[in-house]
Amino acid sequence: MRSSALAFVVAGLVALAATAPARAQPALVLWAWERPEDLRGAGPDVEVAAVVGFVQLTGASLWARGRRFPLMTAPGVRRTAVVHVQIDPAQPLAWTPALRARVAQTVLAYARTPGFQAVQIDFEVRESQRQVLLDLVHDVRAGLRRTTPLSMNALASWCETETWVDGAQADEIVPMVFRMGSEGERLKARLAAGEDFANPRCRAAIGISTDTPLARIPGGRRVYVFNPHSWTPADIAAALRSRP
Repeated sequence: MRSSALAFVVAGLVALAATAPARAQPALVLWAWERPEDLRGAGPDVEVAAVVGFVQLTGASLWARGRRFPLMTAPGVRRTAVVHVQIDPAQPLAWTPALRARVAQTVLAYARTPGFQAVQIDFEVRESQRQVLLDLVHDVRAGLRRTTPLSMNALASWCETETWVDGAQADEIVPMVFRMGSEGERLKARLAAGEDFANPRCRAAIGISTDTPLARIPGGRRVYVFNPHSWTPADIAAALRSRP
């Protein structure tokens, strides 16, 4: 069942290929989260964005750990180091200059994991915490080589009714069109009707999930695919059969 759902999700890439200009980087990126992942069957022309570190902010303190599970990819595949950051809701965050510097250095340490060519920050924040995310993206961008791409995941709502993401110094913003709230179905309907995100900065990439397929994937962007389970050979084969 999951293989057929994945085939439906990625089928929209056929339309994308017909309209999008040729690009040096693959259009399909498989997200690899905190579980054992063997993606060698995807081949070298499908990107992988894998979680390499977790950072939690509690009050004025920081806790972090690296990936605990193995990740296997085909030789030569382009890999993005994903760092997940979260704020402990049990204590008010004390966003001091000292903590800000520690968080940036911690994220940068994970971002420099050998074998990865790009970086992605996965950090969901409340309205009162927007500046924290902007500060972190700014500091990580400043600490990376200019040639290292920096990506940032975003709630889909940030790309629809809010403009503060314009201040994010990321090379790519990835709106996640899954696990959405009550507005999710309306957004999906708009995308299916041929519309796009209100914010132009959110039109270079999109994040989808194998268990909540879209009727239409807007063209001209990189497509990140999330799987709520470990990728299986059948899942990967379905993705490869469905992509252009």
